[in-house]
Formats: sequence, structure tokens, C-alpha cells
Amino acid sequence: VEIKNHLRGWYLDMARELAEEEAANEGGKGVALYNLAVSLRKHGDHTTALRLLERCLELRRATFGEEHEKTASVYFQMGGSFRKLGEYDKALEMFEKALQIDLATRGRQHPSTAATYNDMGLTCERKGDYDKALQMQEKALQIFLTTLGEQHPDT
Repeated sequence: VEIKNHLRGWYLDMARELAEEEAANEGGKGVALYNLAVSLRKHGDHTTALRLLERCLELRRATFGEEHEKTASVYFQMGGSFRKLGEYDKALEMFEKALQIDLATRGRQHPSTAATYNDMGLTCERKGDYDKALQMQEKALQIFLTTLGEQHPDT
């Protein structure tokens, strides 16, 4: 536990440094913050990841606007972390925002749209809303089949 807390502190310090460097060098796109948050999610630190993603969302909204695929990807990651934390309503809210942006920017027949439907379905399932989960999973599968084909690993 002590090592994990030390690493978490190190990640946060690194994130702050990267964010400052990014703001100066990359126009505040939040790339380093986003990548670090995704890494933290993979290691199960969803609380810290959410803090970084919130900052990244601010940067991406300011840089790209609300209706941009890079903004949608932050909402998607936030939804995944909220789901892992058991905050299903917040997760669905984030996934819904990602979905609306995906539909507007990528369209109905895109793998990212399917992935969002898929994660919404998983969240509905964990919430106990099995009918809605099935609807979301069916939409995801149809899009994956259409865009990636039957032999693709995501299908």
C-alpha cells in the first residue's frame, strides 16, 4: 500500500509537470494528461485518472470545442472510470456525451460509436437494467459487424 501511494504521488507530480509543459509547448491539447490518465485507469487508479481527465477535458474543450472526437474520447474514458467506481449514473452521463459527439462527428456506422454503445451496455448491465443493456449491446454488435466484419477481434 505504501508503494502504491508513493507511485500515485509520483504520477500526480509527473502529471502536473507534463500539464505545465504541454500548456507551454503544445497549445494545451492535454495529450500527456490523457495518456497518463489512461495508464492510471489500466492500473486501477480510477480516482486519480478522473482528476486528470477532468483537467484534460477543460483543455480539449478550450482547444477543440465540445463537438470534437478528442473531447468525446475524454468523456468515454471518464465513463469507464465512473463505471469501475460503481457510479453508474455518472458513467452513463459521460458515455451519452461521448455518444452524441461520436454520432455528430463520426456517424452511426463507426467503430468508436459501437464502442460507446458497448460500454453503455456494460454499464446498464451492472446497474441492473438488462433490457437497455441488451439494446445497447445489439447496436454495438451490428455496427462492429458492419464496419469491422465477423472475423475482427472486436466483433
